[in-house]
Amino acid sequence: MLKRISIYFFPIFLMLSCYSFQKPEKPKHLISKKDMVNIILDLRLLASANGSNQKVLQEKGVYSEEYVFKKYKIDSLTFALSNNYYAYYVEDYDDIYTKVKDSLELLKENLDALVIQEEDEKRKTDSINNLRKRDSLDLLKNKDSIRIFKNEDSLLNIKRKNKIKSKLIEPVSDKAAQSQ
Repeated sequence: MLKRISIYFFPIFLMLSCYSFQKPEKPKHLISKKDMVNIILDLRLLASANGSNQKVLQEKGVYSEEYVFKKYKIDSLTFALSNNYYAYYVEDYDDIYTKVKDSLELLKENLDALVIQEEDEKRKTDSINNLRKRDSLDLLKNKDSIRIFKNEDSLLNIKRKNKIKSKLIEPVSDKAAQSQ
C-alpha cells in the first residue's frame, strides 16, 4: 500500500518541486506605464482597423505591430519583456488595461459625437439644397405661368380688341342721318 501511494505522490511531488514561481527580472529598457498604455491602445486600434481593412493596409505596406514599434522606437523583444514584467504584477497590468479601456471608450464617444455632428450638417445642407430645388422649381413654374398668363393675356387682348371693334357702331355723320 505504501508503494502505491508513493508511486502516485512521487510524480506529483517531482512536478511541484521543479515548478517554481520566478518573478521576471526587470528589463533594462522597461517601457513606462504611460507608454505601455499608448502602445497597447495603438495596437488595439490598428488591430481593429486591420480586421476590416487588412488588404488596404497591407497594400500600403502598413503592418500594425511594426508601425507601432517604429512609432515608439522600440523593438518587439523590448515590448514582450515589458509586457511579461507588467503581467506578473497584476495590479500594474490591470491599471494599464483600465486606462486603455477608458481611452477606447472616450475615443468611441468622441467618434459618435462627430458622426452625429456630421449627420446634422448633412441634414442642414440637404434641406437647404432641397429648398433651393423647390425654389428653382417654383420659379420655373412661376415663369411658365407668367408666360402662359402673358400668352393668355395677349390672346385675351386680341379677343377683346376684336369684340370691341365688332361692338362699335360706325359713326354716323350728321349729313347721313339727315338724309335718311
